[in-house]
Amino acid sequence: MKYIKSLLFWFLDNALAWFTPAWRRSGREAINALNRYVDYNRHTLAPETIANCTRHRDDIDTALQTWDKENCTRLVKLVDVQCGELPGFKRNALVEMAESFFVIMVIFLGLRTYYVQPFRIPTGSMQPSLNGIIVHPVEEMPGLAARAWDMITLGSAYVEATAQTTSSLVNIEDHPKWLLFTETTLTFSDGSKVNIPSAKGAVMQYLKEQGKFIETPNGIRLGSYRPGETIIRARVDAGDMILVNRVAYHFRKPERGETFVFDTRGINTSMQPPSALRMTDQQSGTHYIKRLCGLPGDTLQIATPFLLVNGKAAEEPTIARVAAGRAPYNQEGYQCLALRSNPLAYMTDLGPVHLQNTAAPNRREYAALGDNTTNSLDSRYWGPVRQYNIIGPACFALWPFTSHWGSIE
Repeated sequence: MKYIKSLLFWFLDNALAWFTPAWRRSGREAINALNRYVDYNRHTLAPETIANCTRHRDDIDTALQTWDKENCTRLVKLVDVQCGELPGFKRNALVEMAESFFVIMVIFLGLRTYYVQPFRIPTGSMQPSLNGIIVHPVEEMPGLAARAWDMITLGSAYVEATAQTTSSLVNIEDHPKWLLFTETTLTFSDGSKVNIPSAKGAVMQYLKEQGKFIETPNGIRLGSYRPGETIIRARVDAGDMILVNRVAYHFRKPERGETFVFDTRGINTSMQPPSALRMTDQQSGTHYIKRLCGLPGDTLQIATPFLLVNGKAAEEPTIARVAAGRAPYNQEGYQCLALRSNPLAYMTDLGPVHLQNTAAPNRREYAALGDNTTNSLDSRYWGPVRQYNIIGPACFALWPFTSHWGSIE
């Protein structure tokens, strides 16, 4: 009974600390301070100092166990007087903050490495199942309250930039920012730059709609700007942030129809650039998220709008809804690539392909297709994903708090 009581009080003073009286929190903090001081300095402290700290700790713990407010308050004050002057007993607030931050980072990195990993979706290859970064033109910038609401609900950021001189757009380049975000930088002939919190493909699509990114038979022509002309005025919706279960496939096999994340080691994602220019931003990614549409040993073929698995239309609900072509999915369903226009592609109208299941276990092959089949650089172009590439299934849409929030199919 004594141990159960001690456990209940420990839970009350730690897990429910913010709901306990201030005197109990002070008592628990004093105990922690005494324990920390003795543990950190045991090799330099005199035996009587250690004994004194231990006695104070036990007395306060007894007062907490018996719910003795007056005695606990008195003992905490006594500790402050008798131990407060000991060298190193009262720790610098910045040191405390730095240690807490270090512990949090160690836990975060451990979870990220071995258990779950956050992953930001930069492109539109899985829309509408999961959102990539989308740039929406706006007529005018909203007020601060509206911006704050959009940031919370949509993960949105507003960006506005105006040309200061006569200049031409000379370069569009994206790069990672703060590990989980993507930023695209527009560079102009006058040396100025504009940073946009978006993937390159979404920015190029915006510029294309504004007539500043023009495809011609001779290549690409980037637009020019006059002083005072708007470069960009838009709301940028962040791509969904998801959690990837890194350990799931250690206990079960991958399943056809689920959303999964894999790295691109050994996958030549640029071997067959798709004809749609808006997909070029997907080529440089080190991790992709797609629908797992083929398992080792499967024979796959696309007979638009269906994906055929071993000669029959795939029956998994997540695959069937793409093939059905009902809004908000593309009406085309799964698109078959024409061999004459994609001579290096893996899945074309030439016929079915077979996924390897007899090689070394870590080289078993899987097929990865995006739900947004008209804008997805996937296994149709560059071939299968091997087992050693797979990170794990996408399990939870963490942010923003849109209709996608929650478990991922």
